[in-house]
Amino acid sequence: MSSALLAIICFNWPEYSRGIEMNAIKAKLFGCSGLALAASIAAPALAQDSQGQLPGETVAEETIVVTGTRIERTVEESAVPIQILGGQDIEESGVTDLAEAVLQLPGVSESVSPQGSNNQIQTSGLSTISLRRLGDDRTLVLVNGKRAVSNSGNSDRVSLSTLPAGFVERTEILTGGMSAVYGSDAIAGVANFVLEDDFTGVELDARYSTPDASGGEEFRINGMAGTEFAGGRGYALLAVEYRDENEVFADGSRPLTIAALEFDDPEASTGANAWTNEINYPGCFGVDTDRHCILPSGSTAISGGVFEGDAWFVNGRWYNDVTPGLQPTDRPAGEDFFADYDGGNDRPGRSNLPERQVFNAAVHLNYEFSDAAKFSLVGSYSDVDTVYYTGFETLNDDDTLGDGSVVGNMASNHPFIPPEVNATRSGTVSFDRRLDELGEQARINDRSTWRVIADVSGALSDSLDYEIFGTYGHFEQIQDNPNEYNFLNARYALSIESDGAGGFRCRDATARANGCVPLNIFGEGTISPEAANYIRYNGHGEQTRDQYTAGAFVSGSLFDMPAGEVKFAAGVEWRKEKQETIGDPDGDDFAGLNGVRDLNDGATRNTPGYAPDIDYDVTSLATFPSVKSSYNVKEAYAEIDVPVLDILNVQAAARVGDYNTIGTIFSYNLGAVLRPSDDILFRAQYSRSQRAPNLTELFSPPRPDGDDLQDPCEGLLPDGSGITGIIGNGSENADLGLVAQNCLAEAGIQAFFADPNNAGLAFTDNQSGTQGPNAGNPNVKEETASTITAGFAFTPTFIPNLTLAVDYYRIKINDAITSIETQDVVSLCYAGDPSDPARARFCDVITRNAAGAITEVINYQENLDTELVEGIDAALFYRFEPGFVPGRFDVDFRYSHYFKQETEFEGIGGTIFTASPLGEIGNGKDEFRGRLGYRTGPFRASYTVTMYGGGVDNIAQFSDPTSDRYYKADNQFFHRIYMAYDFGKEEQFRVYGGVNNLFNNFGPFLPTGLDYGSSYNLDTPLNDVLGREFYVGLRATF
Repeated sequence: MSSALLAIICFNWPEYSRGIEMNAIKAKLFGCSGLALAASIAAPALAQDSQGQLPGETVAEETIVVTGTRIERTVEESAVPIQILGGQDIEESGVTDLAEAVLQLPGVSESVSPQGSNNQIQTSGLSTISLRRLGDDRTLVLVNGKRAVSNSGNSDRVSLSTLPAGFVERTEILTGGMSAVYGSDAIAGVANFVLEDDFTGVELDARYSTPDASGGEEFRINGMAGTEFAGGRGYALLAVEYRDENEVFADGSRPLTIAALEFDDPEASTGANAWTNEINYPGCFGVDTDRHCILPSGSTAISGGVFEGDAWFVNGRWYNDVTPGLQPTDRPAGEDFFADYDGGNDRPGRSNLPERQVFNAAVHLNYEFSDAAKFSLVGSYSDVDTVYYTGFETLNDDDTLGDGSVVGNMASNHPFIPPEVNATRSGTVSFDRRLDELGEQARINDRSTWRVIADVSGALSDSLDYEIFGTYGHFEQIQDNPNEYNFLNARYALSIESDGAGGFRCRDATARANGCVPLNIFGEGTISPEAANYIRYNGHGEQTRDQYTAGAFVSGSLFDMPAGEVKFAAGVEWRKEKQETIGDPDGDDFAGLNGVRDLNDGATRNTPGYAPDIDYDVTSLATFPSVKSSYNVKEAYAEIDVPVLDILNVQAAARVGDYNTIGTIFSYNLGAVLRPSDDILFRAQYSRSQRAPNLTELFSPPRPDGDDLQDPCEGLLPDGSGITGIIGNGSENADLGLVAQNCLAEAGIQAFFADPNNAGLAFTDNQSGTQGPNAGNPNVKEETASTITAGFAFTPTFIPNLTLAVDYYRIKINDAITSIETQDVVSLCYAGDPSDPARARFCDVITRNAAGAITEVINYQENLDTELVEGIDAALFYRFEPGFVPGRFDVDFRYSHYFKQETEFEGIGGTIFTASPLGEIGNGKDEFRGRLGYRTGPFRASYTVTMYGGGVDNIAQFSDPTSDRYYKADNQFFHRIYMAYDFGKEEQFRVYGGVNNLFNNFGPFLPTGLDYGSSYNLDTPLNDVLGREFYVGLRATF
C-alpha cells in the first residue's frame, strides 16, 4: 500500500463531533503521516509464525528475562505464577484497548475505565487495571521492565490506552508482592508490557466496529515497520496507532440508561404525601412500606423551574398548589411539587461512554557495538482526547456546594415573578432551575504522554552481564469544563431594578459595568443569550507529572554447585517524581474568589480533622486544586537463585530504599521451586513488600469528588422518632435513639423543623449524594504487605499439551494507605456517643448547609489497620487434534475464587471494624473465562465466555432476602466469537471479525438509592453499556 493511498484514506475519514473541537485533525495528521512513513520503509518480511500457542509456550523455548526478576529464567522456573498474554490473544479478545484485553486474565480487574469514570474529575477517560482488587496504585506497570510515568494527577496509575496494542509483543502479569525486585507499588503485582524488538517488514491493520444500539462506532488503523541495518548490528522499528471512538449517549436504544427510577422506600420517598402509598410498584410487598423497591425518580431541576416548592413550569404550562385549574389532577388538592413524579429526567443525552480519539507512536532502536556494548532506545508518544457530556447545570438559591456559595432567594418584589408564583409565595422566592440555555456541560480532556527508555548493556565476562539505564516520562493533562455558572454573577443578574425607560437593569452599578444582564428564570427558554453569557463560566485546569529514573545492575553466575549455577543480580536505582497541578482559581472547590480564602484559625486543609470556617465557592465548577510537590528515592537491591538440589531451587531478593519523605524502607522475598518429576512442579514464595505514599496521598489539598450517601438523619421527626435504621460498616447495631439525639443537635436540622413550611414533615436530605473531596495527609507513612503464594503446575507426560495450574495467595497489608468510605464516616459520626472525643475524627469532616443537608464529607488519607485479600487461581490449558475432525483445538479455562477481601479500621471507642465488600455488586466471589479455539489451515476461530460473580448491594446489613433493602445482581455472562482467515500468495493478508457480547447483555440495572447504584444505571464492572458489538478488520504484512 503506497503512502499516497494511506494519506487519501486518512484525510477522508469522517469526523464524529458534537460541537466541541478536539484534536482529531492533529491525531489523524500525525498518525497517518507515521503510517505513510511506515509504508515507505517496506522491506521483505520474515516469516511470522502466528499460530496460537499455549500460555508460556513461546517463552519456554528460550531463556528470557521475565517480570519479577533480572535473573534469566523461564516462566516455569519462577517461584510465583506468571501469566502471558500474547499478540494473538489480544486480537482474539475483540477489543482495541490493552486494559480491556488484559481483563480476561484471572486476578485482573478494572480500576478506572471510560465507562465507569463518567463523574470522575481528574481520571475520566483513563484505562487502568487493578491486580487482586487492591487498586491501580498497588499495581506496578512496567514497559520493557522499566517504570512508566503516571497518567494521573491524583495517584500513581498508568493508563494502558497510552500503549499501542500492535507494538506490544506480549504482556506478562505477575500477581504477588514484588517490591523487593522492582520497588514500591508492586504490592499486588506487576504488569509488564514487552515491546516488539525483532519484527522486520511492514504490517498494516485496519479495524471497524459498530454496536447494535446507537453510537459507539470505532475505527482503528495501526502500522508497524521494522528493519535491520549495518549488516544486522542495528535494528529500527516504528509503530503508530490511531483510534476514533464515537461516544455513547443515554437514549432509547438502551432504555435502561434513561430510566428515571430509583431504589427507595415508597413512604420515605414521599414524606407526608400518603397518596403515593396506594400505588403498587414491583418489588413492594403489600403494606410493608419499609420495603425498598424500584420507584419513579424525577429531578427538581426542570427547564421551567420550581419555585417555593409550590409552583412549577413544565411542558409549556404553569402548575401550583392553590390556583384552580393549575393544580395537578392526580393528587389531593394542596399538594406541592413532588420531584419523583413531577420532576424532569436529566439522564437522556449524557455520555455513557466518551468520545475518544487516541494517537500512539513508538520507536525502538537497537545497535550492537560489540558483545560488551549494546545500545537500546525506546521512545513513545501518546495523545488521548476524551469528551464526556454530563448534562445541564442547575441554578438554585441553596448552598449545596458549600457555605458562602448561596445565590439567595429572589426579592418578593422582583418584577419578573409571574402571577402563578405570586399566588403561592409567602415572602421571598426560593428556586431550582435547570440552565438549558447555557448549553450542556462537558468534561474535555487532552492528555499527552512522552516516555523514553535508554540503556547500554553487554557482557563483562562469560558469566557476568551488565546494564546501565535511564528513563524519562512526562505526562500532561489539559481539562476544559464549559457551561458551568458563576454564583456571583447569578446573584447580580437576579437583583434588578427599573432602567427608567420601561425596561430593567442589574441593580449593582459595578456589575452593570462588567456586563451584567437581567436574568429571567421563570419558564422555559426565558434566559436571553446575553444573560446566559454573563452567568456562564468555562473552567480550565492543567496538570503535569514528570518521572526520572537512572540505574545500573549486573547479573549472571556466581559459581557452580552440583545441581547447577548459582545465579544472581544486584543493582542500584534512583528515581524522582514531580507533580504540578494548576487548578482553575474560581473553580477550585476550596480556593475561593481568585484563589483567596478567609481562614480565621490558620489551620490548613492538610490538617486531619480540620473544619473550614467558610468555603467561598465562586462557580459551580468542581475541578482539581492547585498543588506542586515532588520526592526522590535511592535504592539498592539484590537477587539470588540457588539450585540446592536437582529438583529444588531457592530464590531470594532484597531491596532497601531511602525516601526523602518517609525515610528508609526494606523489602524482601524468599521462594522455592520444587520439581520432583517431569509431570508436576510446586512453587511457593513469601514476600514483605512496601509501598511508599505517593505525592497525592502526601500533599494533595482536597480534590472535589462526589459520593452517593444515605443520610442517617433521613426520616427524622421533631420528637426524635422516624429513623428506622442506618447503613455503613460499624453501624449495624447502632442505637437509633442516640442517632436521633445527634441529628437533632445539628443547627441545620433544627432550622428545618423551625420552618413553618416543614410543619409535620419528616427531615429529608433531598439528595442522593454529596461532595466527598479526597485530601492528602503529610503524616501518612508507608504501608507494608505480607504475601504468601503457593501452588503447583501439573503437566502430565502421558497427556501431551495438557497443563493444570492452581495457586493460592494471601496478601495482608498493614498500615494501609486509604480513606474511610464517606458513608462509613457519616454513619460512625451519628452513631457515636457525643461524650466520646474519638467521635470528632468522623464528625469534624462533615458539613451540613443551613437546611440540614450534608454538602461535604472530606476523605483524608490515613494509615488504616489492615487490608486483606485471599483466594485461589486455577487454569487449565489443553491442545489436541481429535483426528476425526481436521484441525486443532485449544481449550483455555481460567478461574478465580476469593476467600476474603476486607479492610479493618479503628472506630469510636477503640472498636475495630471490619469492612468486607466481598459478595457485593462488583466484588463477586468467583470469576472465570473459558475459551475454545479451533484452527485448520488458514482458518481460525474461537468462542469465549466470561463470567463475573454477582452480589448483593450491602452484604453487612441487607444480605437476607427478607431485608427491606435487599437487592441482588446475578452472575453476569458475556460471550464473544472471533474468526480469521489468512490468504494471499504467502498468506500475508488476514481478514478477521467477530461479535462481542453476543447475547447483548447490558448487565444489572443499578439505579440511585443503591450503594453501588448511580443515575447512570449501568456503570459498574458488571455492566457493558456498549452492548452487542460487531467488528471486522484487515491486516496486511509485507
